[in-house]
Amino acid sequence: MIEVSAHLIGGPVYFAGDRISCRVTFSNLRQTAGAGCPQNYIATKKSEDILGWASAQVVCVCTINPQKVLVVDSISNSNTSMTVNSTSLSPKAGERGLVIFSTKPKILVCDLMLPDDSNTDYLYQETLPSSLPPSFRGQAIKYSYKLKIGLQRVGAPVKLLNVPFRLMTWQLCGLPNCQDEQGIVVSNPFLKTSQCVNPEFEDPLETMQLLTSRRSPSVYKVTNGKGKVVNLCLFKSGYRLGEDIVGTLDFSASNVSCIQYSVSLQSQEVVPEEKRRKIGPHSKFADEIVTSYSKHHEFCIGFLQTHLSLPVPLHVTPSFDTDMVALKWKLHFEFVTAVTPLRWSGETNWEPPTSMDIETMVWDLPIVIYPTTPAHVSKALYGTSDATVVL
Repeated sequence: MIEVSAHLIGGPVYFAGDRISCRVTFSNLRQTAGAGCPQNYIATKKSEDILGWASAQVVCVCTINPQKVLVVDSISNSNTSMTVNSTSLSPKAGERGLVIFSTKPKILVCDLMLPDDSNTDYLYQETLPSSLPPSFRGQAIKYSYKLKIGLQRVGAPVKLLNVPFRLMTWQLCGLPNCQDEQGIVVSNPFLKTSQCVNPEFEDPLETMQLLTSRRSPSVYKVTNGKGKVVNLCLFKSGYRLGEDIVGTLDFSASNVSCIQYSVSLQSQEVVPEEKRRKIGPHSKFADEIVTSYSKHHEFCIGFLQTHLSLPVPLHVTPSFDTDMVALKWKLHFEFVTAVTPLRWSGETNWEPPTSMDIETMVWDLPIVIYPTTPAHVSKALYGTSDATVVL
């Protein structure tokens, strides 16, 4: 009995453009009668086992929801499976959806003879292109990545070993060019400055660290038809996964009484108009898909100042934009205000009215979510990066 196990050395999360490394172990396990073999099975009957071949490749599968996205022949979902007597392996074998990317298969072993109670390790390495879309589990489109290992024992059909992993992209986040970045880094007058020729930075983590560490407070004056509701101050507009979105709200100079407010972190899945599914009798396009995550809610009647804090989850997908779908992020505010100003002057014995007329104001503020360190995401989301199959 041959057991094949795969272990992602760098963990289950990678950046586009990184090199993925996987250690594949082939083991010949000695079978016993207690492992489902006949009682008259002799363990020493066969001193070695033969693995015909094993190959590995990385694939990206795109799954489309036909109720929200137009499905044409070139991107239609498929369910391709291997036949029982198949001796070849296709990148789309066993996949539901379209394989939009696959690396060239690499042969790991051929005619591998394994004695009893022995094992052999092989290393698979592949550099991922920087133009790939990120892993994304949307309601309209899904992108999923896996390392697919095809195996065939002599005289047996082909089997698959799938090792899923998550891919994050920083090239699709709208990063500035090198000229913009030179103004951030403190220059040393005693060193010769080198001009950056490639607009893509060599170290994406350093780039995103610089972008998300810059604090340039922005103040937004939120008003309605009756006047100013609040002054909102955010320290920056770009945040990394796992970071907190912190801001302050100032009601001291407002002439509209705000009773309560709430703010939610929302993702907006946008499909190009020409690829949306039309719905309704008037052939209207399906609405943009909005998903809410963390939320902050507070009663602020009588407050002069307060603050908000929203964590960015580690499991979400950062901002990106491709030909099929774009993922945007925003802060969704809801302000409940009084129709007539409340007579509040800061007295400690002030009593609120038993009833009041209110109205709700909705406001959206776009932000950008950047990736973070793959090791940080790996420890928080995934418990293992291993997979095993028995031939």
